[in-house]
Amino acid sequence: MVKLVIMKKIELISIGQLKFKELKELEKAYTQKINYFTAFTSRSLKDVKTRDEAQQKKIEGEMMIQLLDPRDFVIALDQYGKKMDSLKFAGFLSDKLSYGSDRVVFLIGGHAGLSNTLDARIDLKLSFSDMTFGHDVFRVLFLEQLYRAFTIIKGIKYHR
Repeated sequence: MVKLVIMKKIELISIGQLKFKELKELEKAYTQKINYFTAFTSRSLKDVKTRDEAQQKKIEGEMMIQLLDPRDFVIALDQYGKKMDSLKFAGFLSDKLSYGSDRVVFLIGGHAGLSNTLDARIDLKLSFSDMTFGHDVFRVLFLEQLYRAFTIIKGIKYHR
């Protein structure tokens, strides 16, 4: 009898491209490290250029919704979301990858934030801090925390 193994996937969907070469290199390095543990992809959507922030958020939200499957577990990275330390985040992620959907999707909005049109698709809003971070810096910070979570899950000393 052949045992079917389903590979869980994690995807990051964000608005805008990284602007700094050094951050692009860090993103690539963390993506490679994360892929050691699970199938991970990062998708950057084009910035919407408009003076109307509400319209911008709406359009960006619609672009994100098109990439979501109804079975995805969707986590919005939002300053006002639930806070977890690294150990709790690792435990949460382990549970989602063990017992949850086949794909966990993290969303990072553009400079105007995430659209309210996404609220019906968001399963959890997660905050990393009360502080506001530059978009580029936060993407790399998120990847570092995702990698850190996997090292905690696997008992690798990196997180200490």
